[in-house]
Amino acid sequence: MSSAAWAAHRNRVEAMAAALAGSDGPVRLRKSTSNLFRPREEARRTEIDVASLNHVIEIDAEACIAEVEGMTTYADVVDATLPYGLAPAIVPELRSITVGGATTGIGIESGAFRYGLVHDTVDELDVMVADGRVLTCSREQRPELFHGFPNSYGSLGYATRVRLRLIRVEPYVRLEHTRFRDPEALFSAIAEECAHPTCAFLDGVYFAPGDFVLTRAHCVESPPAGTEASDYTWMRQYWRSLRERREDYLSIHDYLWRWDTDWFWCSRNVGAHLKPVRLLLGRKRLSSVTYQKIMRASRRWPLSLLHAVRPRSEAVIQDVDIPIANAAAFLADFEAEIGIRPVWICPFVVPEAGFSLFELRPDTAYINFGFWDIVRSSEPDGYYNARVEELVAKHGGKKSLYSRSTYDEATFWQNYDRPAYEALKRECDPEGRFPGLYEKAVKRG
Repeated sequence: MSSAAWAAHRNRVEAMAAALAGSDGPVRLRKSTSNLFRPREEARRTEIDVASLNHVIEIDAEACIAEVEGMTTYADVVDATLPYGLAPAIVPELRSITVGGATTGIGIESGAFRYGLVHDTVDELDVMVADGRVLTCSREQRPELFHGFPNSYGSLGYATRVRLRLIRVEPYVRLEHTRFRDPEALFSAIAEECAHPTCAFLDGVYFAPGDFVLTRAHCVESPPAGTEASDYTWMRQYWRSLRERREDYLSIHDYLWRWDTDWFWCSRNVGAHLKPVRLLLGRKRLSSVTYQKIMRASRRWPLSLLHAVRPRSEAVIQDVDIPIANAAAFLADFEAEIGIRPVWICPFVVPEAGFSLFELRPDTAYINFGFWDIVRSSEPDGYYNARVEELVAKHGGKKSLYSRSTYDEATFWQNYDRPAYEALKRECDPEGRFPGLYEKAVKRG
């Protein structure tokens, strides 16, 4: 990339900084995409347009580094890096997730058993704080902000530039799907892969008691002669193939987005698992972006009136992280009390401690359990989400904050480092122009 790309980046950031510095009162971002799934109260706020901060600035193929703006989607980063035989070390599963969002949130995918979470693969970032200053931070420069930014969800500032670590990849992957009946055997196999990796990518699915699939993905130059790579971007569904095949091949591009076409399996909730519907929608509309739009539309009148005529339900859309030694026990409790299926199983390691708002133990691997569905309920609204939080605490885990949280304030700050956060809040946003983390995550700010 040329110096012109950096100059254009600086101009975009300066325009945003000037808009922020020239405004007053509460602030929010104006953007076209969001992967947050928690209700939010409408409030009058100054809107700062960040849509233009969506460029890949530079790729250093030799150093395996990408410099990207905060609103750049991973779909655009992947398109920019794959021609070099490179990809981000962690590519979150949905195309519309942005680099800044995955850094200030908690991004994960099947490379995490080697590299950790998205923020573990970030080397440096620029954060625009409430008065328009842009603070560069890394493990060496402003380390408190660098380690406090993940899980802050825009309550401290916005990432305008992120330096991402890249890994070398091949054009294709070979998938090995292994069935398990015993959860202890499954998590033992996962622990062994985390300690001594034999594959490039690793994840699994819990379909029902005694019905698990663990997928090991290996980078290869091409499928064997006479074998074609599978296509799950239209009429066929990737998640169904896990129990139908022992071995499979995908292009690296299709592997990275294998979950996006059906938003894992959530396409079932809008009928998009049915062949006539898939045929009608076409390849381009089969994506997580489509399903997100449908979900958000369902909260608005008149679709919201459906809640009055159908059995009451509660959306349980959560990702939780459990130490691997407790994973089988957590899953048994989850099955007994919540009962959502399937459940995504994504192992990860913790390369370093010290991320103050998402502190995890570096002496153990973790299992990220992802579950996203509706529970029919006769309980008070929020009961099942609160029960998930209680099960996470019981089994020594931690919950992501991108979706609904029900914690009281004291319990919330037992999970997240309040003194470290408040020190950063005083530095970055002393006038409280951004919502506080508890206000934003729990009180719908």
